[in-house]
This record gives sequence, structure tokens and C-alpha cells, in this order.
Amino acid sequence: MGRPGSARNRAAARRRRLALGAGAVALVAAVGVGTWLATGGDEDDTGPQDTRNSAPAAP
Repeated sequence: MGRPGSARNRAAARRRRLALGAGAVALVAAVGVGTWLATGGDEDDTGPQDTRNSAPAAP
């Protein structure tokens, strides 16, 4: 029914691209938050420990 250049096909392609783009953004955000939580928690734990260890080492 619709020809390749019809507005209906262009709208469907636009919706498909939008859905794929939103899915990609959500996936990247989820991976980024997971990485941040995995590495951020470790850095926060080592920060105060390093401060405590370096304070007694000075005197």
C-alpha cells in the first residue's frame, strides 16, 4: 500500500529510531550507574582508611 518514500514509513522509522535511541541511552545509563556504584563505594572506603593510616604514620 505505502510506497518507500511515504510519510507513514518515515514516521514508523522515526519512532523505531527514537525507541532504539532511548533504549541505548537507558542501557548506557544503567551501566554507568552500576560502574559508578561499584568503583565509587570502594574509593569512599579507601579514602578515610588512607587518611587514618597516614595520620599515625606522620608522628
